[in-house]
This record gives sequence, structure tokens and C-alpha cells, in this order.
Amino acid sequence: MRSPGREARRPAIRCVGMDLRRLGAGEWIAAASGCGLLVSLSLPWYEVAGSAWESFAVLDIALALVAAAAVALLVVTATQAVPAVPVAMDSLVTLAGIAATVVVIVKALAPPDGAGGREWVLGLGLAGALGVATGGMVAMRDERPPPPGRHTDDTGPPAPPRAEIDTLPPPRGERAT
Repeated sequence: MRSPGREARRPAIRCVGMDLRRLGAGEWIAAASGCGLLVSLSLPWYEVAGSAWESFAVLDIALALVAAAAVALLVVTATQAVPAVPVAMDSLVTLAGIAATVVVIVKALAPPDGAGGREWVLGLGLAGALGVATGGMVAMRDERPPPPGRHTDDTGPPAPPRAEIDTLPPPRGERAT
């Protein structure tokens, strides 16, 4: 029980620092495409069979994980201070996006048993999977070091060139022995 004059102290809520300046076009493309892929899984892909959740056995979960990884790429890149983790995630999301694209193409060419014609949402799923792969590739490209002579700061925008350091001669009168 608390005494009436005493307030309970709560620990301060700390928010992980996100720096949106770290995000490039690739991360935004991958995240938006991942959202599109996730939405497409809930809509009907085929006329009779229904949504991807109803039509696929395990592939729907794999596609949902790829979509979630694409959205997580945006968060990871914005929260990590060093580029090692986002670069590794870029490559993994790119590979997963390529695999998801192959899966969606196979499902477009060979629909499941009992499925009628294809719906337009199948195209949205394909665009989402392609977007995840493309966004990951663009994000990996953005992580390359700048070309020689083009100086950038940690966030990527051009920075002024580093100042030249003049060397000074040693002081006169004292000699090292």
C-alpha cells in the first residue's frame, strides 16, 4: 500500500533512438513492398480457392515472414548506429525477396487444385515480392563506400572535404640523443 502523500516512482520510459536520416530509398521500397505483400495474403488470389491463407499450406507463412523481414529492415536500419547489422539484413532480405518472387511466380503459373481463374491480387503479391527483392538490392547498393574524392558523413549526404593537416618542423635548439 502506498501512503497518501507519497507517489510511486515509475522508471522513465526510454524510446530506442531512431534516426530516419539513415534510411535510404531501398529501405522504404522494401518496407512498402512488404506491407503490400502482407496485405495481398489476406485478399483472394484465385476465384474459387480464396485468399493465400486459405490456398497455400506453408508458403503463406513463409511469404508473411518475408514481408515482416522487409518491414523490420526499415526499423533495424533506423535504430542501429553502425552499418554492420543493416548491411547483413539487406542481403538476407534481398535473398528472401528473390525466393518469395520465385514462389509467387510458381503459384501464378501453377495454381492450387480447385482454384478457378487468377485474381488481380496475385499481381499485387508478385509486385510486393519483387519490390522486397528490389528494395533490398537498392539498400545494399546504398551501403557502398563513396567514390574517391566524394566525402560523406555517417548519414550519406555530401560533407565538406577533410581539412589538410600541416606538418610542423621539430623545435630547434633541442636535439634528441
